[in-house]
Amino acid sequence: MRTVKWNVLLSGLCAWAVLGAWASGVRADVTSEKTASILVFPKVVANSGTDTVIMLVNASNSLIQVHCNYVDARLFDVVTGERCERPSPTCVPLWQETDFDLWLTRQQPTHWSVARGRRVDPTDGFNDDGSGFDPGHIPPKPDFEGELKCVEVSASGEPVSGNRLRGQALIARSNGDLARYNAIGIQGNPDVSPTNPLVLDGEMFAACPEKLWLNHAAEGFNGARTELTLVPCRQDLENQVPTSVTVQFLVYNEFEERFSASTTVTCYLNTALSAIDAASNPSTSVFHTNVLGTSVAMTEITPVVQRDGSSGGVIGVAQAFGGSRSGLYSLHTTGSFVPPAGPDTIFLAPRE
Repeated sequence: MRTVKWNVLLSGLCAWAVLGAWASGVRADVTSEKTASILVFPKVVANSGTDTVIMLVNASNSLIQVHCNYVDARLFDVVTGERCERPSPTCVPLWQETDFDLWLTRQQPTHWSVARGRRVDPTDGFNDDGSGFDPGHIPPKPDFEGELKCVEVSASGEPVSGNRLRGQALIARSNGDLARYNAIGIQGNPDVSPTNPLVLDGEMFAACPEKLWLNHAAEGFNGARTELTLVPCRQDLENQVPTSVTVQFLVYNEFEERFSASTTVTCYLNTALSAIDAASNPSTSVFHTNVLGTSVAMTEITPVVQRDGSSGGVIGVAQAFGGSRSGLYSLHTTGSFVPPAGPDTIFLAPRE
C-alpha cells in the first residue's frame, strides 16, 4: 500500500454473453448492471456523521486479484490550511491517492467500512463480520471525500480483461438515512490484451458515455435538492497530473423549454445543482423551480470538445435529498465518446 499526495495546483452477465457483445463488433458502453474489469465508485464519503460501506463481488469461478485506489478530493484553503466548501484560487483539492490490493476467491463477496477499513487477521483468514475470507488489508479513511476505483489485475499487477467484478456502495448517515448505488463498470475486450495505461476507446475497454441524463426535481420545489457527483474518465495515477473536463448542461422543464449552464470538472465534482451556476443565489439558478417554472426537469450532460480536439468523458451519480431522506442513483447514459484528440486513458501507478 502507498499514499501519494497530488499537486494541489494541478446482476452480472454470463461469460459467453460478455464475450458475444465484443465479438459481434458492438462497442460496449459503461454499465451499472453488468460485471466489468474496472469499477468506479464516484461518490465515497466518510466523516463524523457519514460512512460508506463498499461491497465488492468476484462473479467468476476463478481466483482474482483487484488493485484499488482511493482518490481524496477534499478541499483545503492553501493560505489557512482549513477545510473549504467551493473551489477557488486558494481553495483547492487535497488530491491524495492511496492504493491497496485484494484477493477474491471464486464467487466471493466482500465488504468494508471506508471509515474503519479492515486489517488482515494473522490468526484466522476468515472474517467474523461476514465479509468472507480475508482478501487483504484495507486502510481506514475516517475523514474522506472522493472516489474509489478498482481494477482487475494479474498476480504481477498487469491489467486483465476478465469482466468479473461487480460492486455497490452504501452511504449511511448518523440520522439513519441509507442510500445505495451500483458501481459504474467499464468492461474490457477479452480478445485484446490490455496495457497500462488502460485505453477507453471502445476497443480495449469500453469508452465513456457521449451523454449523461439526469431526471430530477427542480431545486427548491418543496425543499427538494439534488447533489451531482462527476469524475473524469481520464486519470493519471502514476504522474499525479489532475484532469479537467468542461461539461455543458441543457436543462429541459416540463414544457420542453431549454436552459443551459456549464462547469469544469477537475478530477472530482460534488455539488448541488443550483451551485453549478448560482452558488451565491440558488433561486436564480437554471435548475431552480423559480427559473424553470415547473416542479421537475431533465438535464442532459455533455463533455465539451475544445478547439484543439481535447476533451474527455465523465461518469457519475446523483443523490436526491428531501427532508431527512435521500436516494442515490446512477445516471442514464447514451453513446460512446472518444475525443478527437485521443481516447481517455487510466494510467495505473506501479506497486511499491
